[in-house]
Amino acid sequence: MRNKAGFTLIEVVIVIVILGILAVTAAPKFLNISSDTYRAKLHELKGSMTEISRIIYGKAVMQGDENDITGSKKVEGIAIWNGYPKGNYAGIGKTIVDLQDNWAANQDTSISNQPGYRTYVMTFMKKVPKDESDSVEKIKATNCYLSYKENNTGDEPIITIIDSGC
Repeated sequence: MRNKAGFTLIEVVIVIVILGILAVTAAPKFLNISSDTYRAKLHELKGSMTEISRIIYGKAVMQGDENDITGSKKVEGIAIWNGYPKGNYAGIGKTIVDLQDNWAANQDTSISNQPGYRTYVMTFMKKVPKDESDSVEKIKATNCYLSYKENNTGDEPIITIIDSGC
């Protein structure tokens, strides 16, 4: 009896066809990691903003400024309203270390500029042209941005992620 060692040509072709089918169906899932990265970074930013807002609030409580709605008080150079960072660059914008280098951000005055309603939006600098990085319309048009809104009830700010365009 002769011992068969190895694969026939047919078996090899069948394995290559199966691997090709798997590659075609699985590749798009793995090649779309940039959108997952953008989403993850937005969630990371949201978590950081939530925690820094709570820290600022705690420091405002220690100063006795947690109920101040004049908007003139600051905690370590960060403008506050009702104890939390304001929804503008002087507030929450100053808490983001690499804001100027990596993020396009501005206060959305189309919603409101009134205390308790101020909203600050930001997206990735890669999503908008450098010369238009302060355009709220361009930031929102990316559909891949974060919105930080003061809470007019005095509670924690409302941080929303829009990620349908990431």
